[in-house]
Amino acid sequence: MLPVGAWVAVAAVLLAACHTMQPVQPSALTAGAVGSVWVTKTDHSTVVLQAPRVTGDTLTGFVDGAFREMPLSETTRLAMRIPARGRTVAVGVTAGVTALATFVYLANRSYVGDGQTCYAGRDGTVVPCCAGKSTVSC
Repeated sequence: MLPVGAWVAVAAVLLAACHTMQPVQPSALTAGAVGSVWVTKTDHSTVVLQAPRVTGDTLTGFVDGAFREMPLSETTRLAMRIPARGRTVAVGVTAGVTALATFVYLANRSYVGDGQTCYAGRDGTVVPCCAGKSTVSC
């Protein structure tokens, strides 16, 4: 059994596969149609800007609930997160095939099902059973 941390890591990878980052032109932010933008600054730091808007040469929006203004000249990249439908389908198909293969493997193990099973009789005595024929006493 995998530890909890491994399950969290697997879940994070699977969820990350469902989205991708797409570059955004500053001109697309004038209408306010984008909900949030990842802004990479010239000092290589990245902030998530909520409700971004470009007015002239200034990018405005909210970072951690605080209103911020920054000149576009201080940014190197603007990107938004979008759904990655192809990767999402690939993750779903891979998970389904893995689950099916696991079930087929577990159902077809040759060493399962031939073990000796014994039952107690009506009076509490143990009735021996033949291996492979668990309902027939020897």
